[in-house]
Amino acid sequence: MSPYSLVVIGSGPGIGSHVARQFAKQGFSKIALVARNSTQLVKAHISVEEAMRGANVVVKTYSVDITDSEKLKATLEQVEIDLGPPEVVFFNAARVLPSTLLETSDDEMVYDFKITVNALHQTAKWAVPQLTKLAKTDSSAKPSLIVTSSHLPREPLPEAFVLSLTKAAQRNLSESLAKVYGPQGVHIGLVIVAGMVAPDNDKLNPLHIAEKTFELYNQERDEWTLEVVIRE
Repeated sequence: MSPYSLVVIGSGPGIGSHVARQFAKQGFSKIALVARNSTQLVKAHISVEEAMRGANVVVKTYSVDITDSEKLKATLEQVEIDLGPPEVVFFNAARVLPSTLLETSDDEMVYDFKITVNALHQTAKWAVPQLTKLAKTDSSAKPSLIVTSSHLPREPLPEAFVLSLTKAAQRNLSESLAKVYGPQGVHIGLVIVAGMVAPDNDKLNPLHIAEKTFELYNQERDEWTLEVVIRE
């Protein structure tokens, strides 16, 4: 059982809550769920607790607008106070919406960039120093920052060009983090969700994605990969 926490940024009823459940089943006893929508947070909280009924798992929820960097910073600091340092931070926040090339407003583009890139950067500023310290002080830990990514950075869709743009920038940031902090013992990983997610899909369903996310985290250091690709 890990003495450290799992922090899920962007915890809804799909991938986020399933990742939390998967890590709880694998021995994580302290879980933070972070999202803007308080109703979805309650559902995610119930989902994790029901899956782990009878187990000694602490689940705490935090409602915050992650586009507000100062509020996100304060929330993450509160997570640390409540649950201690993280071993795994799973960044799953995004707005998955259609957008048109010549009609989407600047404000919409900036807003999505704040969710997908700025919030990841703010999360990394909080998490990476702690993960680096953990790598130096506990050889049994697997300090990880894992990001839900997409096929869109390499296969952009014109009808979802804003999401394609922001996911490309997010991948760039993630790869840069991996180049600098991977050698310092922090596993930066990308879960490439290459298509629409639905419960009835064979591969692109939340449970399978959560299992693959845990497998990415659980890699030994000499076998680290940057990404795992999930397609139908």
